[in-house]
Amino acid sequence: MANFEKPTTEAGIIAHAVCGAYLMVAFSDGKYALSEKVRMVHGLLAKDVPAGVAKADLEAALPAIEKAFAADYETAAKRVLELIASVSGNGIAKRAVIHAAQTAVVADNAIVAQEAGALDRISDALGLKKGAI
Repeated sequence: MANFEKPTTEAGIIAHAVCGAYLMVAFSDGKYALSEKVRMVHGLLAKDVPAGVAKADLEAALPAIEKAFAADYETAAKRVLELIASVSGNGIAKRAVIHAAQTAVVADNAIVAQEAGALDRISDALGLKKGAI
């Protein structure tokens, strides 16, 4: 079952939304490429931490969300989209989610239709037009 605990703090919710956005795009094509995992660990978690998001919160959120996407992509995506929608009114969180989603697209040096679809779903959850990310 694709499940991860619902975070209880604002920082935890933002971190889960950010990690979830990255992983939703990365897993959308049916595989989580090594380059995508490396980019997550060495990029987003190491040097590209979005403003307003604590690295420790991202690191804590990553394993459970990763397992959830590996187990059941659609169920995990729905939970992540709920978290993303819940932070859509927070400008810093919104920018962090967009940054994470964009980072995932470039991690494997290609964009496929499934990734574009995931970006559109994230855009919708943020209240943005299709194609905005």
